[in-house]
Amino acid sequence: MREDEITQFLSGLDQETATIKKVRFPEFAETAAPGIRIGLDYLEDVRVDLAVELGEVEMTLGEFLKLQEGSIIKLNRAAGEIIDLMLNGVKFARGEVLVINDVFALRVHEIALPRPLHRGEEG
Repeated sequence: MREDEITQFLSGLDQETATIKKVRFPEFAETAAPGIRIGLDYLEDVRVDLAVELGEVEMTLGEFLKLQEGSIIKLNRAAGEIIDLMLNGVKFARGEVLVINDVFALRVHEIALPRPLHRGEEG
């Protein structure tokens, strides 16, 4: 609100019960280091989604609609090939698939270096 709008608003109030004061906030001093710096310990409980990408395939909508139980989809990767580990949808690492006690696992061989985000770009 502008000053004249505030004055007009206040003129409609009961002057005997209204006590109005302007508030003055102190100026913020600039810090030497911009941004907040915290240790990684504060982030240990943040949940992330990890996904192993075994491969991908491109197909027509017609081929997709014909899929049924028992259909086999041939992926673009060979058995035993190094695969990608995705962190919140971004390629994070590469490794090999293992089977341990009938459960799939991934042995990490390489962790990708993070790339800086540019303005307007999402992670």
